[in-house]
Amino acid sequence: MNSTRAIYGVWSAAAFFLLWLVGFVFFAQWIPPIAPSTGADDIAALFRERSVPIRVGMVLMSMGTVFYLPWTMALAGLIKEIEGGSFFLSGTQLAAGVVSAMTFFLPAFLWTAAAFRPERNPEITQALVDLGWLLFITPIAPFLLQYVVLAVAIFIDRRAQPAYPRWAGYLQIFVSVSFMPALLAFFLKTGPFAWNGLLVWWFPFATFTAWFFTMIVLTRRAVLASAARTEESVPAGEPSALPA
Repeated sequence: MNSTRAIYGVWSAAAFFLLWLVGFVFFAQWIPPIAPSTGADDIAALFRERSVPIRVGMVLMSMGTVFYLPWTMALAGLIKEIEGGSFFLSGTQLAAGVVSAMTFFLPAFLWTAAAFRPERNPEITQALVDLGWLLFITPIAPFLLQYVVLAVAIFIDRRAQPAYPRWAGYLQIFVSVSFMPALLAFFLKTGPFAWNGLLVWWFPFATFTAWFFTMIVLTRRAVLASAARTEESVPAGEPSALPA
């Protein structure tokens, strides 16, 4: 793994989160989320009033999504170092990351389409908004796969200096479990298991945010440690690739 490029991958995670936050929160103002019990006329009125800010927010969200991919590549590179000759876990991590990115990308386009012609039939706008939220909240499977693969890699890393501390493996499991209630959003429009509810939105949002910041710190440390090991193995007189 090229450690300098991997560091760019780590910081791309911060870029992803920042652009998502600005677009999703400050422009679209999707926190708190639109309640799934909201009527079609009220949703249509909201999209008529906030058509431009919503579209600006979704542009930022869709552009920021691409930064999730180099972040996933950085994770996959560290996993590849752990598993050695195999690429099963690292390849699975990379594929799951690509699918995970689509759960940010596609909802942004659906909400943009809803805001593009806000004068249309309110029921069509409501259908687009519903589809956007369901695509954003319920596709937890690729994220679970990413976290499980990370947990397995962390637990099988028996090197003297493992990439991640062992407790980070348990963190992946905890976050995975916190995502599970999201599947109930398919069935409920009110209460803690609706897409704006405590156990489907607020608690998973908190765990995802905490996971992201924790993993940025731990992954940067792991990349630098990998670079240091590479530096030690470089014969004297050859150039170093240690990242700044």
